Amino acid sequence: MQTKHKLNHSVFIFGLMILFFIAAFPLVQAQTGAPGDLDTTFGSGGKVLTDSGLVTADVAVQADGKIVVAGRDLFTSIIFVARYHANGSRDNSFGNNGIVVTSIGNRNWASGIAIQADGKIVIAGFSGSSRSAGTFAVVRYETTGALDTSFDGDGKVIIDMGNFNSANDLVIQPDGKIVVVGASGIFDRRDFAFAVARLNSDGSLDASFDGDGRVITSLGSYSYTGAVAVALQTDGKIITAGHSGSSYSTADFALVRYNADGSLDTSFDGDGKVITAVSSSFDGAFAVAVQTDGKIVATGSSQGSMMAVVRYNINGSLDTSFDGDGIVLTPGIDMADDSDYGPSVVIQSNGKIVVSGTIQLDFALVRYNPNGSLDTSFGGDGIVTTNFNQPSWGAVVGGLAIQPDGKIIAAGSLGDPFKSFFIAVARYIGDTVVSNRKQFDFDGDGRADISVFRPSNGTWYLQQSTNGFTGLPFGIPSDKLVPADYDGDGKTDIAVYRDGTWYLQRSTQGFTGIAFGAATDIPAPADYDGDGKAELAVFRPSNGTWYLYNLTNNQNTSVTFGTSGDIPTAADYDGDGKADVAVFRPSDSTWHLQRSQAGFTGFAFGTNEDKPVPADYDGDGKADVAVFRPSNGVWYLLGSTTGFNAVQFGISSDVPAAADYDGDGKADIAVFRDGTWYLLQSTAGFTGIAFGLATDKPVPSAFVP
Repeated sequence: MQTKHKLNHSVFIFGLMILFFIAAFPLVQAQTGAPGDLDTTFGSGGKVLTDSGLVTADVAVQADGKIVVAGRDLFTSIIFVARYHANGSRDNSFGNNGIVVTSIGNRNWASGIAIQADGKIVIAGFSGSSRSAGTFAVVRYETTGALDTSFDGDGKVIIDMGNFNSANDLVIQPDGKIVVVGASGIFDRRDFAFAVARLNSDGSLDASFDGDGRVITSLGSYSYTGAVAVALQTDGKIITAGHSGSSYSTADFALVRYNADGSLDTSFDGDGKVITAVSSSFDGAFAVAVQTDGKIVATGSSQGSMMAVVRYNINGSLDTSFDGDGIVLTPGIDMADDSDYGPSVVIQSNGKIVVSGTIQLDFALVRYNPNGSLDTSFGGDGIVTTNFNQPSWGAVVGGLAIQPDGKIIAAGSLGDPFKSFFIAVARYIGDTVVSNRKQFDFDGDGRADISVFRPSNGTWYLQQSTNGFTGLPFGIPSDKLVPADYDGDGKTDIAVYRDGTWYLQRSTQGFTGIAFGAATDIPAPADYDGDGKAELAVFRPSNGTWYLYNLTNNQNTSVTFGTSGDIPTAADYDGDGKADVAVFRPSDSTWHLQRSQAGFTGFAFGTNEDKPVPADYDGDGKADVAVFRPSNGVWYLLGSTTGFNAVQFGISSDVPAAADYDGDGKADIAVFRDGTWYLLQSTAGFTGIAFGLATDKPVPSAFVP
């Protein structure tokens, strides 16, 4: 998203082969203030208080920027959900003056909240006649706050997990299934275990998950054991965190990892279970998150007065690159040992870790660098406190969330147990974040560059919008072009794929060659894990499988998605910063998208002669389904914000080359014709540029069949 790029070069330079860059040029959102400062555009000086008598347990941010909090009325034991506009004002279109209350049994509370891809709100918690006779409770709401009657008939689901059980957290899978975790009594109320349930999107128990949708895992005959938090890995495995011990004073951090079918994952420390003694006193994990490199961060309390952050490798071993032993203890932070008010954790896009706690009755946020050290750019010493100006009243954080612009939301409660309670929300300045990813931007200025590959001499010719003209011999006539940002510096790297080997000329890390794939594979590099670096990826038509190789951790993954004849169309269709596995199927003109956050979707769009040209044409951060039809020279676009549009631009012999040439954050319709580029730029308007030969291959068409 930047300014116009003007090309006044009528250079008719040499050739092109199919090269394409799936670059991640970091353009940033402007934020006023330093990291850790209250965001004064939110509420009153960055804070919002709602006098409600309600106690907040968790928070989530909707795609439209609205903030949703959930918890319970401490005095009447009913579940509540409240929604605020992005500026902190109450959203009166939601329920009654921005608040919805729901009762299921005599005692109810909400402990966790999640937002579905369709905007529906799901909460998980407890319902029962008494604290000793309770069940998992899951409630789903429409975006208006009304109960969603498509969810088990009345919007409410009760799950019996044992003699006594309570749900503490939930997560929604990309396919829409809902994973709920908590504690369950095995024989009596003294012996507890990790409990996990999975629901289909209609609220029914998912029988593909351990046979009946429920799994109970004992960590020994302990009276103080339970899952408090849950996170999903990119491979579909479920990581749960909590505590386990023979008594409160001897409890330790406990993590259990499950395969997608509900079985224990034996690749995780041998039996799927990891117990970590952080100290000789009480230790408990109350939040968990998974980094983009697959490492697992669990946060909690140690000895009641220390913040504990523990990082594990993918196999469950302690990560010694994190403060030397995988464990960081920060004294002076009061850490409530409660599933609702224990420390929360979020991981920023730059890998920094933010954890919540309490200091002298104030909100406290602590930020760590990826190596475990305190981040002194955050509040000066890595610790930020917020006072809500109510003497003698205590404030406690119930949950944390990060907005797409990097700002940090902390939601909790302020109150005096003998008087009243307020919903308390604060918003903080975070770090600048990647707000749009650019393709074919070789000089990193936010604008795609006119560029070709000339098969006859194996040379790339670039007319860069800032750095000007350059030519670089790299490749042979039969190479497939695979330009992308492999080193994460925001610049497209020149690269080719040749008979199962990748040759990369990275702008900061130099040359490398990697054997990955087969000669008949279709290369589809992209940033599938959202770390700002493209992964090597191929689609194998013979078995309909995608193979991905992460250049950072050297890990291989595979995804079966597609069939012979499909055209891979990887792009970020749900706007979460991760490329999604996707295909266009010419045989029936259908698109099949496996979105990393919004889940699977499939629909018909186009004809079998069309060339798929997905890109973000409306500038909302999501790739749009689109095709170019050579027979009539029309572009058909299905914008995720703007809807359907048809644009006449081109002739049958043109090569489509869509990209953001003017840097406004929107892909521009463009074609290459016999050495001339014709651009219909969304801000800078129409232009024609002579650059290249008729036999050249335009780089921005590298992934167009």
